[in-house]
Amino acid sequence: MARRSIRAVVAIGLALSFTTGAKAQDGWATSIYSPGGAELRVDERVFTLFAALNELGYDVAPVTRHDPIPKREFDPVRRAVRDAASMEPALRAKFEAFFDKNPVPVRVYLTYTLALGDAPEFKAPEAPPAGTEALKGFEALLKEFYAKAKIGSMFSRAVDVHRDAMRAWAQVVDKPLAQAREALGLEETDDSPMNVVVVNLLDGRGQSQGILLGEDLHLVVGPPGKEPNPTVVARAFARAEVVSLTAGNGRHLRNGEALLEEVRSSGFPVDAATVDEFVAENLARVIAIRASLPREEQARAMEEEFWRGFVLVKELNRGLAIFNASSGGKPLKQFIADFLREIDTAKILATFKGS
Repeated sequence: MARRSIRAVVAIGLALSFTTGAKAQDGWATSIYSPGGAELRVDERVFTLFAALNELGYDVAPVTRHDPIPKREFDPVRRAVRDAASMEPALRAKFEAFFDKNPVPVRVYLTYTLALGDAPEFKAPEAPPAGTEALKGFEALLKEFYAKAKIGSMFSRAVDVHRDAMRAWAQVVDKPLAQAREALGLEETDDSPMNVVVVNLLDGRGQSQGILLGEDLHLVVGPPGKEPNPTVVARAFARAEVVSLTAGNGRHLRNGEALLEEVRSSGFPVDAATVDEFVAENLARVIAIRASLPREEQARAMEEEFWRGFVLVKELNRGLAIFNASSGGKPLKQFIADFLREIDTAKILATFKGS
């Protein structure tokens, strides 16, 4: 039996035994499965990373008031951890020095963290994921913070909320995953990566990351809120898949570095350090919106993403429409390279700065 088929059978078995299968010391399961076989889990390593980031100033979240100072809406577990966790000055200085030496997006730190051994040891991987090699040693900071801030205790106390959040996401993940796969023209086979949805209650609602590690595609999503947004899941899946389409293509975007710098300096958390990554973040949003929303809602969603700093979405959406209307044309990667050359970044920048 092929690898994916075997794991699917195991997934169904674990799903049926959820009410009795448990993490021995806590009496609950750290993962469940959607009806379509996607695994949903919470991850103590991710919880530790984001507890540290929050303590160090990470505040990405919906803004409910702008003046006189911004008010951000944190979900209950995140508020509790931000109030309870503390970091002594010496350890804070170590984190800050490490970040100064390695000023890369949160996505890179998340990728490295997912490759570590389980808490509380956070054992470093023998071969770090590509692009994270410079982060070797970060695991020691996570281990120290985990012990001194008693993160394990906080994680355990969030059992019920974690379980409810996983169940909420489990009801909606299958359809957007199928839709995003279809939009990308990807056929699911026995050798396709297993989808693992990691629920991260210490990030902002609407946040997501798609990270491929080994045989698992980690789709890290924020809190579900009152009603989970399927587009968030589709976007995480698309983000992991479009990397191969955008790699090396950012150079074709005229004044791309200046555009990215303007967006980042304006305070938008686009989580991209290079133009390649910025194009990937925008393209993933376009694919997710086109895949998961009714046509009559797509223009509004694209406009909202534009004003969140993803200023290429409307142009890339136009490009995809042209590509889909063509038959027997160029491969999508080549089409994207050619289309990026045609984008008027000066016009985009003028519109964005005029906001």
